[in-house]
Amino acid sequence: MARLLFACLLLLLLLFQTSNCMDTNRCAPSSCGNQTISNPFRLNSDPLICGNPLYTLHCEKNTSTVLYLDSQKYYVQAINYNNLTIRVVDAGVKKNDCSSLPDFSLTYARLGNSRNAYAMFTITVQRLDYISYPYTWFQYKRIGPKWYPKYKPLPLSQMMIFINCANPVNSRLYLDTGACLNGGKYPNVSLSIHSYVNVGGMKASDLMEKCSLERMTLLPVNDYKNMSFKEIHSLLEYGFELSWHSSRCGSCVAICYIDDSHHTKCTGTSWLEITAVALGYAPIFIGGLMPQRDL
Repeated sequence: MARLLFACLLLLLLLFQTSNCMDTNRCAPSSCGNQTISNPFRLNSDPLICGNPLYTLHCEKNTSTVLYLDSQKYYVQAINYNNLTIRVVDAGVKKNDCSSLPDFSLTYARLGNSRNAYAMFTITVQRLDYISYPYTWFQYKRIGPKWYPKYKPLPLSQMMIFINCANPVNSRLYLDTGACLNGGKYPNVSLSIHSYVNVGGMKASDLMEKCSLERMTLLPVNDYKNMSFKEIHSLLEYGFELSWHSSRCGSCVAICYIDDSHHTKCTGTSWLEITAVALGYAPIFIGGLMPQRDL
């Protein structure tokens, strides 16, 4: 009886693994504006069998592709099906308008527990994390020799913080926004308000007296040390990247990483392998376990 139950579980896992391939075969790509929408993505107007519902996009006026992150609106600038990334920009950020601000705050925490995973560098990730949080701001890469591999998360995006202060601030952590934001962009504040941004993150103790955090967002990974606010804002307009490799990580027990050919692989074993061992099928695999393969 136990073996029968395990066999049923293995069948379900196999069906889960192949569902994306089935979707790809059944559904022709959709389009919205200049974006091609294909598995795992789908438009909300596509048949339910197409794509993965966690990666549902919306088409606005047949010209703009929209992604809702935590119910907040972002315009899709590009989807890269080779390196498994999507580039988006906050709906409030306007082209060639350095006074335009993100409508929403977006932090690492709002992308799930990926900040903790990044900080720890290696972590046993629960399988449901991939289901609950379909996007990450980094991708795991394998470094070191194959016989002693290590896995390092490489960031795709970094934090940007908007700060308002009642008094001028002289700190390398605070970049003055100049005429773009100083004096009147924020409602219900004095025209004497001083506006700054911080790129890369800061500690709570770095917040100066009579200063407040207004909102946070993400920027592309870059060296912003010698940039003006206008230059930084142009990259804000360009948008930031998120990875959707989690769509291929459903069978991973631990870290799901991307190799040099942009293929997604599991470290160690997968749930399929564990189930196979429990069923007593391990001898049919090399060394008792399935060889590492693309997901």
